[in-house]
Amino acid sequence: MAHNFPEEIIHDILFRLPPKSLIRCTSVCKPWNSMIKSPSFIRTHLSRTIDLNNQFGTHLLLLDCVRPLYSHVNDKFPMERYCSLRYDNLAFDEYCKLEFPVASKEELHRPNLLVFGVCNGLVLLGGYKRKLEYTFKLCNPSMRKSVTLPKLHPRFKMVLVYFGFGFDAVTNDYKVVKLSRAFRPDNLNILYEVYSLAGGSWSDPLSLDHICTFNRLHKLHAFVNGAIHWIAERNLADGVDEYFILAFDVGSDSFHRIMVPKNFRSSKLHQLSVSGYGKSIALCRHYFIDSFEPYLEIWVMKEYGMEESWTKLTALISPGPKRNCLYWPLCFRKSGDVVLVPIDRCEYDEYDEDDEDDENDENDENDDRYGLVCLDLVSKQCTNLGIDGYKQYYAKSFVESLVLLDNTDAVSY
Repeated sequence: MAHNFPEEIIHDILFRLPPKSLIRCTSVCKPWNSMIKSPSFIRTHLSRTIDLNNQFGTHLLLLDCVRPLYSHVNDKFPMERYCSLRYDNLAFDEYCKLEFPVASKEELHRPNLLVFGVCNGLVLLGGYKRKLEYTFKLCNPSMRKSVTLPKLHPRFKMVLVYFGFGFDAVTNDYKVVKLSRAFRPDNLNILYEVYSLAGGSWSDPLSLDHICTFNRLHKLHAFVNGAIHWIAERNLADGVDEYFILAFDVGSDSFHRIMVPKNFRSSKLHQLSVSGYGKSIALCRHYFIDSFEPYLEIWVMKEYGMEESWTKLTALISPGPKRNCLYWPLCFRKSGDVVLVPIDRCEYDEYDEDDEDDENDENDENDDRYGLVCLDLVSKQCTNLGIDGYKQYYAKSFVESLVLLDNTDAVSY
C-alpha cells in the first residue's frame, strides 16, 4: 500500500511522526528501515521537528529532579529520580515521563547518572567515583538508546574538572569537552580533551593557552551559537581576579574569551552564571545587598559576540517566594520567562559522594518551600511550578529526535 504513494509524500508524512512511531515504522519494510536510519533522514527530521515546534508553539522542557533517600543498602546511597518532558507553556503540564540508563556497580557507587548537558534530543549523563574516575553516557531518552563514552585519559589525583556538550552543524558531530586543572596554586595549567561521537574517541590532552581558573560555584555551561560557554576567571597582574566567559567553538575546536559587563568583572562577592537566551547568551548575577536581602540581575548580550551589546534585562530584590534566599536561574523559557530554584538546592553537578551534610537534610521540614518557580520578567511576578521537595534540579529546552538511531555503538536500555 505504501508503494502506491509518491516518495515525497511518504517522506513528508514520516517527517511529522515522533521518534517512537518512526521506530515502529522501521519494521514495515526494508526500504523504510534503510531510509529512516539514514543520517540525512535523521538530520532532516530534527530540522522539521524544530520548525513544527516553532510553528505550533509545542516546545518542550526536560526536567530532571533527584533526591537522596538516606537509607543504606550495601553502603550505597539510593536516589529517587523524577524526570519528564513538560510543555513549555503557561500550564507547564507534563508531556511524558523519561527514563535514563543506569551505571553498573563496577562503574559507580550510585547507579543514577546526573545530567551534564542536553543538545538536539541527546542527553549527556555522567557520574564519578571518589578518585574522579568519570563514567559518561550519551543517551536519547525518546528512543531509549545510549552510547557509553570511552574512559578518559588518566590524570592527576586532585583536579578541578568541568565538562561541556555541543553540536557541530557542519560535520553533524556531537562533542563533549573536558577541562581540568591540578588543584594546586603553583600549577595553573589547564588541559582540555574533546570527545567526538563520530570518531568515538577522546583527543589527546592539550594545554589551554588562556590562563584562567574556574568559578567553583557553578559548573553548568551553555551551548549557544555553535559554542560552549562557561563562567571563568583569571588573575591579573595587579592581583585582581577578573571574570569572563570562556567559549569553545565546537566546529573549530578553539577557545576564545567573551568579556562580561565591566561592573561584573572583579567582585568576589557575586555569583555568576551563564545561560542560553535564544541565539545569544544571558548572564545572571546574584548576591546579598547591604540589607542582607537577595538580589538578582540578568543581562543579555543582544548581539552575540558584540560585547558592547550587553543590556540589563532586569534587577530584582528578593526575586523568589522564599525570603533571604538566593535564587538561581536554571533556564530561560521560550516566552522569555526564567525558571528559578533556591541556590542551595540547584548546584546539580556539585553532588559530593562524601557529603556528610546530606543526612542532616533528611529532617528538613521546609523542603516543600524549595520548589521551582517561574519568574515573569515583565510583571516581576513568580508562579510556583508545582515541583518541589527535591535536592537537585536540572531544566533545559529539549527536542525529540532520532539521533543515535544510525550509531552502531548505541544500545537499547
